[in-house]
Amino acid sequence: MISLSLEAPENKHIYVVLTKKEDNPLVNEGMYNLCEDLLEKKPFNFVTVDMEGAAKYNPKSIARMLGKCPVESHGIDFPLAARGYLEVEIDALKEKVTGLEAEYATLDPDTLAAKNLESWISVLHSDIAEKECALVETVKPKWIVKRILDIAGSFTDQDEIFVLHFAPEAMIPTIKALFDTIPEVSCAVLDAKAHVLEPEIFARQVATKAAY
Repeated sequence: MISLSLEAPENKHIYVVLTKKEDNPLVNEGMYNLCEDLLEKKPFNFVTVDMEGAAKYNPKSIARMLGKCPVESHGIDFPLAARGYLEVEIDALKEKVTGLEAEYATLDPDTLAAKNLESWISVLHSDIAEKECALVETVKPKWIVKRILDIAGSFTDQDEIFVLHFAPEAMIPTIKALFDTIPEVSCAVLDAKAHVLEPEIFARQVATKAAY
């Protein structure tokens, strides 16, 4: 298992704003426009977009939106090397379950052997679900946070960095909790609808440090 150290770049304070990727009025996918008006007016150094998620936001369309972004932008993903060890375990368990289910199909379901095998298959299914959950809800968010911190570190001539990150809505609480453990990072969650209706809300959240 690959170990991750989540640390802010030296001598920098990073302000991260998280907003959901799904049904977000800041994103006009039909026009391949990643909230150009917003980014031209607000003090972001770069934008990141999670490249996984709902099928509506597929990598090709996101890449086209990023291409029109008026500030530096990055599509970020969960590295294959990081997901590999868990996926190998999951695939091995699934293969084992397939074999056991084939064996179960040959047994009389009322026999003790069949009942014991059925219980074991159920345990393996639970183990698979737990590992798949860990992959998406625990391991991936750490890599996303690490990638954002690494990009922030590339701004060598600035001591304050502002980041806008588009994430799957379900992952936002976990990502924010991880950022909140890093003293040099201030993280806020942007209600995109509130921004559209009340632009000054966004200004208070991002442009003034007191909002954090």
